Amino acid sequence: MSDFKWTTALSVGDNEIDHDHQELFALVDELADADLSDSFLLGLIARLEKYTEYHFAREEEYMKQHAFPDLEDHLEKHHLFVEWLKTVEKTYRRSAESPFQIGDLVNDYLGNWLTEHILVEDMKYRNFILEKIRQDKAT
Repeated sequence: MSDFKWTTALSVGDNEIDHDHQELFALVDELADADLSDSFLLGLIARLEKYTEYHFAREEEYMKQHAFPDLEDHLEKHHLFVEWLKTVEKTYRRSAESPFQIGDLVNDYLGNWLTEHILVEDMKYRNFILEKIRQDKAT
């Protein structure tokens, strides 16, 4: 069981995006509890790659729809995460590192990144969008 848990404090105010985040926390839990093997770890990395494709696209479209002013900065953070994930996969495929070492690295980084990214970066667009919606309703 991972130390990283999704709570309502991490909600960005959009059910689909919140669900995506919950799925990723579940993936972190799965990795923490797994009996790691090469095939499991490579499968998990592939699942993370798919996750980033659909989740980042959904989140980025949500921000575009609401004209979030810091979109470019947020896109760069997504890009850096994707690059990190590609680097992990390449390193794992090329090295003799055990799946446990790579698994621990991925789990720690992923849990910390996810929590930090949601609490800091995603809350920026949440607060902006909720304020915009509130203002639109007031007019």
